[in-house]
Amino acid sequence: MHKLSLAVALAGSLLTSSIAWAESISATTQKPVYQLDDKLVLGRVESVYLDDIKEFSGISFAGKIDTGADTTSMHADNIHVTSANPEFKHLKDNKLLWAIIDDLGGTKAKWNADTFIPYQVTVSFTMPHPYTGQDITVTDDLEHVSAIRSRTSEKPILRPAIKLPMTIAGHTVETVVNLTERTQFSAPILIGKTYLDDNAWVFAGYDYLQEQKNAQLIGKKEQVTIDGLAQKVSYSFQNNYSALNATHISIDDQQQVTFTIEDQDGKQSELTRPLVRMLNVEGEERPLVFVPIEANNNDQFWMVYLTDRSKYSTQLRLGKGTLNKRFMIDTSQQSLLDGSAKSFNLNSKAMQVSGEEDITLDGIRLEAKASTVVKTPLLKVASFEMFEKKGKEWVTYYLTNAQGDVQQFSKPINKKLRVGKSVRPVVFGTFDLYGKPVEMRYAIDVLDENEVDDYFIIGQKMSKNGVLINTRTDHLLDPYPLFKAGHIEVATVEGMEFPVKLDTGADVSSINAQNIKQFKKDGKKMVSFTYQNDTGAEKKFTREVVDTMTITAKKGEKANVRPVVEMHVSLGDLEKKIRVNLQDRSRFHYSMILGKNFLKYGAVVASDTDYIVTDKPDYEK
Repeated sequence: MHKLSLAVALAGSLLTSSIAWAESISATTQKPVYQLDDKLVLGRVESVYLDDIKEFSGISFAGKIDTGADTTSMHADNIHVTSANPEFKHLKDNKLLWAIIDDLGGTKAKWNADTFIPYQVTVSFTMPHPYTGQDITVTDDLEHVSAIRSRTSEKPILRPAIKLPMTIAGHTVETVVNLTERTQFSAPILIGKTYLDDNAWVFAGYDYLQEQKNAQLIGKKEQVTIDGLAQKVSYSFQNNYSALNATHISIDDQQQVTFTIEDQDGKQSELTRPLVRMLNVEGEERPLVFVPIEANNNDQFWMVYLTDRSKYSTQLRLGKGTLNKRFMIDTSQQSLLDGSAKSFNLNSKAMQVSGEEDITLDGIRLEAKASTVVKTPLLKVASFEMFEKKGKEWVTYYLTNAQGDVQQFSKPINKKLRVGKSVRPVVFGTFDLYGKPVEMRYAIDVLDENEVDDYFIIGQKMSKNGVLINTRTDHLLDPYPLFKAGHIEVATVEGMEFPVKLDTGADVSSINAQNIKQFKKDGKKMVSFTYQNDTGAEKKFTREVVDTMTITAKKGEKANVRPVVEMHVSLGDLEKKIRVNLQDRSRFHYSMILGKNFLKYGAVVASDTDYIVTDKPDYEK
């Protein structure tokens, strides 16, 4: 059997799956770039700083990075618009904005930087301080008025816009920002073209990409201090939000949350923190707050939701949001939050895995999970049998391949591990890692009672150089080459070619669908629909409904529920079968958007350039 060290496999990973077109980049989804053509490469979420507002100096806000957004938006409360111009000073707020727009000739009139100066408009608003809850008042001149397309009305939504310096990864841009209420969204800031154009590319495959190069290492076992009480820490690679054990939770009229925390010895402390917002957790509303954390000899603020975790062994469970923004987990270490902080080394030879992986073992594709507990890599199967053959111990087990056929594997046992009352045989197998075959040992155990499908657990000994868990992305063991792509490109969708918009703000891709009719066939949920675009192209489809999506709406609009189907999509040399939600997009010029679930396979998107991968069609010129 061919043997290859993991170090060699890692070194060769950048050479696999090369892309033929000219705009490929010498980087992969596993080893991304942080700058390209003297511009930042941003992830789908990044830390945004508003240091020009002194009360927010040094405080990071979550910013969702959206190449599909023409403007940047920011959460604001108590928004008021007034004018010192004698003709308009009797008006204010939305009436004033509409009067100005009407005076300019309507929402389709051409505006420039000086258009709104004669109207002498001042905008004031408040923003809550995330750590104290204090309302910070900001006053600035109106930069312009944004007319936002409404999903439910022909009349656009008007928003006042100001110019505000925004900083991401040390790069400050004077950004035109719409003011609006964003409490229904996870990020208070939406970064659009008014920041991105001429300043940044966007790779939707990562959250907090720019934070990765400065990530702090934490170990498999950690604890932090909150208000003098030690709190044991665990991790979730599926949940976005962190959770803190709390009791006696109450919220007063001032939106202050009072709660009690407890350490392992039963010592308690009462805290009061400002409410960020309520979070729906499995049908229950839980308060989100920032709590002061003592770690690595300094004070930090982490956002958590408060809940009863008394039945768990740890008081604080870190979700992907906190992990993505701050950390990587070194599965061979512990107590790294004590003493001085230890940073991630960009040249580290450790094996990086995400919380969501697939792995190929002896030709069988398996779901793989990262673990901070398991040392020897572990295959979980429905059953196995140990027996003796020619004086040696062997084990037989079964796996199901991609075609649904059950395959038998019989292997000599290298050694046995005793874990509690169970005995795990250890064998050798061939793994496909980074496009190369790698032979290594793994243990075998049976599935737990609540588990159905075979899967693999990535243990600490998967690599002699150690294993780092990086939750900012997924499927790090399947690297794809990065390539430049324009905001608009021609994609091939189920044999049809047409221009699509590359939208890093969308989780799931979406296509124009008319005459949507859902029904059942042979017990399966089905949908028929007609694809159309404004060039006259039309095609009818009947597909199985694999999911439904509820789309969060703008303030004042209803959430939208859409059926989801699977479709084959290709852009350049990248071809994938992806999930696509069905939506009436007939009033949009572009009949499809490609979201994160396609772009994560390597597309580094420019918000200010179209047709990098493909040629612009004649009918678009």
